[in-house]
Amino acid sequence: MRKYILSFLLLPVLLLTSCNNWLDVEPEDRIMEEKLFESREGFMAALNGVYIEMNAATLYGGRMSVSLFDVLAQYYSAAMSYEHAYSYYKNFDYSQASVKSTYGTIWDKYYNLIANCNTIIEHCDKGKDILGEEYYNIVKGEALALRALFHFEVLRIWGPIFRENPEMECIPYAETSKVEVRPLLAANVVYEKIKKDLLEAEGYLAESDPIITEGPLFSAGAFGEGNDLRYRTTRLNYYAVQALLARAALYCEDRALALEYARKVVDETQREGEEVFPFVTRGYDLEDRIYQSELLFAHYNLKRVSLWDNYFSNSLNDAGVLRVADALVDAMYEETDYRYIHQWKKMRNPSNAEQYYFQKYAEVQILNSDSEAVKERKDRHRFLVPMLRISEMHYIIAECETDQTLALGALNKVRNARALKEITDYSLLAAELEKEYQREFIGEGQLFFYYKRQAKEKIPYNNGYWGPSTVTMTTEKYVPQLPDSEKNNRME
Repeated sequence: MRKYILSFLLLPVLLLTSCNNWLDVEPEDRIMEEKLFESREGFMAALNGVYIEMNAATLYGGRMSVSLFDVLAQYYSAAMSYEHAYSYYKNFDYSQASVKSTYGTIWDKYYNLIANCNTIIEHCDKGKDILGEEYYNIVKGEALALRALFHFEVLRIWGPIFRENPEMECIPYAETSKVEVRPLLAANVVYEKIKKDLLEAEGYLAESDPIITEGPLFSAGAFGEGNDLRYRTTRLNYYAVQALLARAALYCEDRALALEYARKVVDETQREGEEVFPFVTRGYDLEDRIYQSELLFAHYNLKRVSLWDNYFSNSLNDAGVLRVADALVDAMYEETDYRYIHQWKKMRNPSNAEQYYFQKYAEVQILNSDSEAVKERKDRHRFLVPMLRISEMHYIIAECETDQTLALGALNKVRNARALKEITDYSLLAAELEKEYQREFIGEGQLFFYYKRQAKEKIPYNNGYWGPSTVTMTTEKYVPQLPDSEKNNRME
């Protein structure tokens, strides 16, 4: 594995600058690192720095959310083959220079963040007295969960189609900050390590996470209280860790554990009248196109509107915009679906033609005429990028539950929330689940990994003028080669 070294600033300087600067400065002295972890504030600044770096355009501020993997899932009409900015990606041309560079940058970024997590974890054990029990449990629990999340993302990208080849050696798992080249591990071994980290994280957070007793706390604390332990859904909180384990377990064919943990989340957070993550109603906020109350975990990105500006805006030309063909939009949804009504809008393109544009990340307009309560509601969702949803837990239950009535009930819970009729024929369940993944997770980078998990042989797409078609998939399309930097590192 590439030899990453954690970088730190002296704590007084860090506290006067942006939280992510500590990730960027080359270290000259290990004393800087030690000084950072001399206070609880230093620990929190280090952990916050990891979350902030996740918003980089390489990761969830672009590639890992709205662009790369949704392009691979064939959502978008990348017209003008090999002229569109994403045509090489859409066609799985992993050997093309810009594509190779993109994948190499993603790999490097994840392992850099893993190195930072490992250093935080190691200093937690040294600095338990500095942190105190509550902060120790929170910081160590979140750092372990982040380490698991980053390895899981790397596994999903570079690992095998798990159900077909779980013993394929694919990626290293970094559990210490020691600088060394680590062996490539089999995918099933990587999964066991991810599971171990998430179970440990769950244990720590179970002891101290206020979300369990006080809910998401999605508001600023009282004067003098601080916000370290608030806004819990912008962190890998207790329920988000359970949900991530359910997602990872399903992806890695551990269906019993996936069902167990999806049920845990639903049973603990969806009690009628006491929902921690209630499904939205359309009378709440029509501009809440991400369904904020349903998010178990989301990134807080002050530049979220750049996702609209850079990828989806009707001001972009055909060679740069990510746009779903009108016919495919209409085919994806039932007419009453809230997602159809509020996440899509007919707009004029630069040539003055009217066509659909994806609105999930469009600017949320805060008007002078808005009441303070309305402004506060809008502020709750206008900077969020979804990572884990309560709806996914219902989908996992529907897929893994052997009791047909319970399976249909789980799917229909989401369908009811989206103003759709219930499905009563169990033979339709698999097809309807696939449609739900297509509709629910657009702009969130999840559909391609659903297809990969299912080893789907053909992916549907619609390029507009040419009409509906399919892309024939192969193992080579699902599994890119390791980045050159990583392969070269292993040849040294």
